Amino acid sequence: MINQETLTKFEKLYNNSYPTISKYVVCNCSNIEDIKDIIQNIYVEVYKKIDKIDNNAYILGIAKHKVKDYYRFKYKRKFISLFEYKKDIELIENIPNDINIEKSYLFKYDVEQVWEYLKKKNIIITKIFYLYYYMDFTIKEISKELNITETNTKNYLYRTLKELKLNLESEDNKNV
Repeated sequence: MINQETLTKFEKLYNNSYPTISKYVVCNCSNIEDIKDIIQNIYVEVYKKIDKIDNNAYILGIAKHKVKDYYRFKYKRKFISLFEYKKDIELIENIPNDINIEKSYLFKYDVEQVWEYLKKKNIIITKIFYLYYYMDFTIKEISKELNITETNTKNYLYRTLKELKLNLESEDNKNV
Protein backbone atom coordinates (compact mmCIF):
# COMPACT_ATOMS: atom_id res chain seq x y z
CA MET A 1 0.00 0.00 0.00
CA ILE A 2 1.31 3.43 -0.97
CA ASN A 3 1.15 6.14 1.65
CA GLN A 4 0.82 9.79 0.67
CA GLU A 5 4.02 10.87 2.42
CA THR A 6 6.11 8.40 0.40
CA LEU A 7 4.42 9.43 -2.82
CA THR A 8 5.01 13.12 -2.10
CA LYS A 9 8.69 12.48 -1.33
CA PHE A 10 9.08 10.45 -4.53
CA GLU A 11 7.45 13.18 -6.65
CA LYS A 12 9.75 15.78 -5.12
CA LEU A 13 12.85 13.65 -5.73
CA TYR A 14 11.72 12.87 -9.27
CA ASN A 15 11.01 16.50 -10.17
CA ASN A 16 14.30 17.71 -8.69
CA SER A 17 16.48 15.00 -10.21
CA TYR A 18 14.92 14.21 -13.59
CA PRO A 19 16.75 16.86 -15.66
CA THR A 20 20.14 15.77 -14.32
CA ILE A 21 19.42 12.05 -14.52
CA SER A 22 18.00 12.22 -18.04
CA LYS A 23 21.04 14.20 -19.23
CA TYR A 24 23.35 11.64 -17.63
CA VAL A 25 21.54 8.72 -19.25
CA VAL A 26 21.42 10.32 -22.70
CA CYS A 27 25.09 11.19 -22.59
CA ASN A 28 26.17 7.75 -21.35
CA CYS A 29 23.79 5.59 -23.31
CA SER A 30 25.07 3.64 -26.30
CA ASN A 31 21.63 3.25 -27.87
CA ILE A 32 18.96 5.99 -27.93
CA GLU A 33 16.17 3.42 -27.87
CA ASP A 34 17.25 2.27 -24.40
CA ILE A 35 16.91 5.65 -22.68
CA LYS A 36 13.31 5.33 -21.49
CA ASP A 37 13.89 1.83 -20.11
CA ILE A 38 16.98 2.88 -18.21
CA ILE A 39 15.32 5.96 -16.71
CA GLN A 40 12.35 3.85 -15.67
CA ASN A 41 14.67 1.33 -13.98
CA ILE A 42 16.42 4.16 -12.13
CA TYR A 43 13.21 5.57 -10.70
CA VAL A 44 11.88 2.13 -9.75
CA GLU A 45 15.06 1.72 -7.71
CA VAL A 46 14.65 5.23 -6.26
CA TYR A 47 11.15 4.31 -5.13
CA LYS A 48 12.39 1.08 -3.53
CA LYS A 49 15.09 2.99 -1.60
CA ILE A 50 13.03 6.10 -0.92
CA ASP A 51 13.84 6.12 2.82
CA LYS A 52 17.62 6.17 2.20
CA ILE A 53 17.63 8.97 -0.39
CA ASP A 54 18.01 12.59 0.60
CA ASN A 55 19.78 14.16 -2.40
CA ASN A 56 20.39 13.94 -6.12
CA ALA A 57 23.92 12.57 -5.68
CA TYR A 58 22.49 9.29 -4.38
CA ILE A 59 20.11 9.11 -7.36
CA LEU A 60 23.01 9.80 -9.74
CA GLY A 61 24.86 6.87 -8.14
CA ILE A 62 21.83 4.68 -8.83
CA ALA A 63 21.79 5.96 -12.42
CA LYS A 64 25.44 5.03 -12.94
CA HIS A 65 24.80 1.49 -11.73
CA LYS A 66 21.60 1.10 -13.72
CA VAL A 67 23.23 2.16 -17.00
CA LYS A 68 25.98 -0.44 -16.48
CA ASP A 69 23.52 -3.11 -15.32
CA TYR A 70 21.16 -2.49 -18.22
CA TYR A 71 23.78 -3.18 -20.85
CA ARG A 72 25.28 -6.07 -18.93
CA PHE A 73 21.85 -7.73 -18.71
CA LYS A 74 20.78 -6.81 -22.24
CA TYR A 75 23.73 -8.56 -23.84
CA LYS A 76 23.40 -11.65 -21.64
CA ARG A 77 19.70 -12.12 -22.42
CA LYS A 78 19.27 -14.58 -25.26
CA PHE A 79 15.58 -15.49 -25.24
CA ILE A 80 12.38 -14.01 -26.61
CA SER A 81 9.13 -14.06 -24.67
CA LEU A 82 6.28 -15.98 -26.25
CA PHE A 83 3.67 -13.84 -24.53
CA GLU A 84 4.29 -10.43 -26.11
CA TYR A 85 1.46 -10.88 -28.62
CA LYS A 86 -1.17 -10.84 -25.86
CA LYS A 87 -0.13 -7.27 -25.02
CA ASP A 88 -0.45 -6.31 -28.68
CA ILE A 89 -4.01 -7.63 -28.83
CA GLU A 90 -4.96 -5.68 -25.70
CA LEU A 91 -3.49 -2.51 -27.19
CA ILE A 92 -5.43 -2.92 -30.42
CA GLU A 93 -8.69 -3.46 -28.54
CA ASN A 94 -8.15 -0.20 -26.66
CA ILE A 95 -7.72 2.00 -29.76
CA PRO A 96 -10.52 4.60 -29.90
CA ASN A 97 -12.89 4.31 -32.88
CA ASP A 98 -12.52 7.93 -33.97
CA ILE A 99 -8.77 7.74 -34.55
CA ASN A 100 -7.45 8.08 -38.09
CA ILE A 101 -5.35 4.93 -38.19
CA GLU A 102 -3.96 5.55 -41.66
CA LYS A 103 -2.69 9.01 -40.75
CA SER A 104 -1.28 7.72 -37.45
CA TYR A 105 0.44 4.86 -39.22
CA LEU A 106 2.01 7.15 -41.81
CA PHE A 107 3.27 9.50 -39.10
CA LYS A 108 4.70 6.58 -37.13
CA TYR A 109 6.27 5.21 -40.31
CA ASP A 110 7.91 8.59 -41.00
CA VAL A 111 9.22 8.84 -37.45
CA GLU A 112 10.58 5.30 -37.65
CA GLN A 113 12.30 6.10 -40.95
CA VAL A 114 13.94 9.15 -39.38
CA TRP A 115 15.18 7.18 -36.36
CA GLU A 116 16.41 4.30 -38.53
CA TYR A 117 18.39 6.82 -40.56
CA LEU A 118 19.76 8.49 -37.42
CA LYS A 119 20.81 5.18 -35.89
CA LYS A 120 23.13 4.66 -38.86
CA LYS A 121 24.82 7.98 -38.15
CA ASN A 122 27.48 8.72 -35.56
CA ILE A 123 26.15 8.32 -31.98
CA ILE A 124 26.87 12.00 -31.29
CA ILE A 125 24.44 13.00 -34.04
CA THR A 126 21.78 10.68 -32.65
CA LYS A 127 22.25 12.16 -29.18
CA ILE A 128 22.00 15.71 -30.56
CA PHE A 129 18.70 14.91 -32.28
CA TYR A 130 17.36 13.19 -29.19
CA LEU A 131 18.28 16.06 -26.89
CA TYR A 132 17.06 18.71 -29.32
CA TYR A 133 13.78 17.22 -30.50
CA TYR A 134 12.74 14.89 -27.69
CA MET A 135 14.07 16.67 -24.61
CA ASP A 136 13.76 20.25 -25.97
CA PHE A 137 17.34 21.24 -25.16
CA THR A 138 18.81 24.34 -26.75
CA ILE A 139 21.90 24.19 -28.96
CA LYS A 140 23.88 25.77 -26.14
CA GLU A 141 22.69 23.18 -23.59
CA ILE A 142 23.45 20.31 -25.96
CA SER A 143 26.95 21.56 -26.69
CA LYS A 144 27.63 21.89 -22.98
CA GLU A 145 26.29 18.41 -22.13
CA LEU A 146 28.10 16.65 -24.97
CA ASN A 147 31.26 18.75 -24.57
CA ILE A 148 31.36 19.98 -28.16
CA THR A 149 31.21 23.51 -29.54
CA GLU A 150 27.92 25.18 -30.39
CA THR A 151 29.12 25.52 -33.98
CA ASN A 152 29.72 21.78 -34.23
CA THR A 153 26.34 21.08 -32.66
CA LYS A 154 24.61 23.32 -35.21
CA ASN A 155 26.61 21.82 -38.07
CA TYR A 156 25.76 18.26 -37.04
CA LEU A 157 22.10 19.14 -36.62
CA TYR A 158 21.56 21.17 -39.79
CA ARG A 159 23.76 19.06 -42.06
CA THR A 160 21.96 15.91 -40.93
CA LEU A 161 18.58 17.58 -41.41
CA LYS A 162 19.53 18.36 -45.02
CA GLU A 163 20.71 14.79 -45.58
CA LEU A 164 17.57 13.46 -43.97
CA LYS A 165 15.35 15.61 -46.16
CA LEU A 166 17.12 14.43 -49.29
CA ASN A 167 16.98 10.83 -48.12
CA LEU A 168 13.26 10.95 -47.35
CA GLU A 169 12.49 12.70 -50.66
CA SER A 170 14.40 10.03 -52.57
CA GLU A 171 12.52 7.30 -50.66
CA ASP A 172 9.20 8.97 -51.53
CA ASN A 173 10.18 9.11 -55.21
CA LYS A 174 11.07 5.40 -55.17
CA ASN A 175 7.66 4.54 -53.72
CA VAL A 176 5.68 6.54 -56.29
